[in-house]
Amino acid sequence: MFNSILSPSSEIEEQVPSSSPPLVWIGFLIAGAFFTLEILLVLLGTGEQGMNSILTLIALGGWIYWLVCIHRIHKILAELTRNRYPIDPGEAVWKHIVPFYNLYWIFKWPGELSDYLNSRGRVRIISGAILGTMLLLALLLRFFDGSFGMLGMFGVTAYISAKLKKHVKAVRGITPDQLPPLPDPAIFGRPLETSTVPDAAIAENKEPV
Repeated sequence: MFNSILSPSSEIEEQVPSSSPPLVWIGFLIAGAFFTLEILLVLLGTGEQGMNSILTLIALGGWIYWLVCIHRIHKILAELTRNRYPIDPGEAVWKHIVPFYNLYWIFKWPGELSDYLNSRGRVRIISGAILGTMLLLALLLRFFDGSFGMLGMFGVTAYISAKLKKHVKAVRGITPDQLPPLPDPAIFGRPLETSTVPDAAIAENKEPV
């Protein structure tokens, strides 16, 4: 879908990134807090102004934390490719807040990520067009229900993070601690055990010719 400076034929020696995957589950907790407060607002029906202010703060916190997750994902990609990935972490974040351009950007970076992971062949991830469409729908859903919109955003992000984590695991390969223990060298110096059966007993057991 998108043309990247990292074509499938590009030879990039990947390295294991030092950054850990984002804690996307925190985003689900934020969405759950938003939903709980929505229910309380409906049940109590009092103090709506204060409740709405808190909902706005939670929604803003969810949006900021989602951008933190996007930053961490691209930081891992930068470390993985020795800073040759075409989108740097800061760019991945700030272009989301540019009016109108952000509608394009929400398709651009998932497309780059999907093309890169699929071109390396270690994992298979759905196309960037589908990822971008799901993110766009989740962002639009926030205008109707903030909690479900955040669930959609963090759901897509959790999927992307899981695929990237699997890719990094494949890059890491088998580490020394995952190998079976080496045999004790002492066993190679032990003398072979000899039979303790007397020769006479062996002779008695021989069948007659």
